[in-house]
Amino acid sequence: MKMHWIIAAALCCAIAQPAQIESSQDLVGRLTPQQKQQFDLASQAFDSQHYAGGLSAFKALLQELPGDPVLSKFAAESALNSGNATFAVDTLQPVAQTNPDDWQATALLARGYAATGDKKARDVAMAHMLELRQKGVTPPNMQAYILERIKIGDSTLVIRPSLVPWGPYKVYVLGQFMNAQGQIFLRMTLESPDSDQNLFVQQHPKEAAAGLRFFSIDGYQQTGSNTQTHMTFGFYTGEPSYDTVREKFLAIAEKKESPISSRSGLPVH
Repeated sequence: MKMHWIIAAALCCAIAQPAQIESSQDLVGRLTPQQKQQFDLASQAFDSQHYAGGLSAFKALLQELPGDPVLSKFAAESALNSGNATFAVDTLQPVAQTNPDDWQATALLARGYAATGDKKARDVAMAHMLELRQKGVTPPNMQAYILERIKIGDSTLVIRPSLVPWGPYKVYVLGQFMNAQGQIFLRMTLESPDSDQNLFVQQHPKEAAAGLRFFSIDGYQQTGSNTQTHMTFGFYTGEPSYDTVREKFLAIAEKKESPISSRSGLPVH
C-alpha cells in the first residue's frame, strides 16, 4: 500500500524522537480487522487522489479512534486536497499541541493556515518547521515542504519553502507551475547563490556586515530535451518575506510580470 510522502516519510527516515510520533504501522497494529479494512480502503482512495472519498472514510475511523495522530493527518491532508482547509486546521491543532515535534502535523498546519488566510499562524508554523529542522527532527533528506497549491485556470502553482537552502543556487523558495496533467512547465525560485555574494559585499558593505544576503527571483522554463530558458524577475537586499515571494510567483504564473532579463539555450541541471 502506497503512502503519501508527508506521512510515509516517518516510516523510513530517522528523526530525533521517533517513538513520540505514531507511524502508520503503529496504528495498523492496533486496529481491529474491520478497522484495518476501512483503513486500507481509505488509503487506496487517498493514493488514487480520490480525496473526498478518502476524507469520508478517515472521518469515520476518527469517530472510533478520536484524535489518533495518523488518522488525523490523513484526514487533514485529504481535506486540504479537497478544499476543506478549516476542517484540516481544526483536526491538526490538537495533534500539534500534543506533540510539538510532530513535523508532519506542523507542515500540514502551515499549509492549512495558508489556505485559510491566517498569515500570522502560517508564519509561526513555518518558523517552527525551521526549528524542527535545526533540532534534527525532520528527515535529513527533506529539503522543502508544500505550503500552497494555488489553482490558476486549469493549472496549479505549488509553492515549497526550503528547510535549508539547497542546490548550487541556494534555493529558499521553489514554485512549480504545473498543467492539468501535473507536468511542470515553469519553475520559479527565490535564490541566493554564494557566487553572487562577493559583489554584494563590495557594493553593499554595511548591509553585508549586518548579515544580509543578495537574493533574486528567477524562472526556469525547459525549451528542449536538454535546454532551458533562464529568466530573472527581481533583486532583493536581504531575504524578502514569503508574501512578497508569493505575490511575485503569482504575477509570473499569471503572465502579469515580465522578466528583467532572459537567456535561452542553457543546459538543464
